[in-house]
Amino acid sequence: MNFKRFYLLTGLLAIFTILLPASQALAGAGVEPPPSGAILEGPEIWGVVVMFCGPSATDDIVTVRFKRVVDCNVETETLVDLNWAACPTDEASAAGHTLPEGTIVFGKATPYINKVKNFVREGNVVSFDAQFKYWHR
Repeated sequence: MNFKRFYLLTGLLAIFTILLPASQALAGAGVEPPPSGAILEGPEIWGVVVMFCGPSATDDIVTVRFKRVVDCNVETETLVDLNWAACPTDEASAAGHTLPEGTIVFGKATPYINKVKNFVREGNVVSFDAQFKYWHR
């Protein structure tokens, strides 16, 4: 019985350790459009965005699961931000915003939300499908 508890706690600690650096890398991200003069380019990738909208703007939490198909195989990457700046209220307010400069997804830097579909708000949770492209200076 003690071994099960030990392995459970060890596993949870490992997951927390893996997610912590991603959270710190994205901390304070929030909804900002790419800077003026940025070069916007593909490839286009899709992701599922789920946000918990806390009582204040600095309590928002976001997870993004990116997906792409390569040689008939689906590849995924996940980012977690424990300190997102603000939750969107509709599709228009979610589109056009960027992850922090230097965020790398599938080997390319700085994705931004190009299109939003299936926007749903249920209480304090917002979810939507997002098409991402990349930008650079």
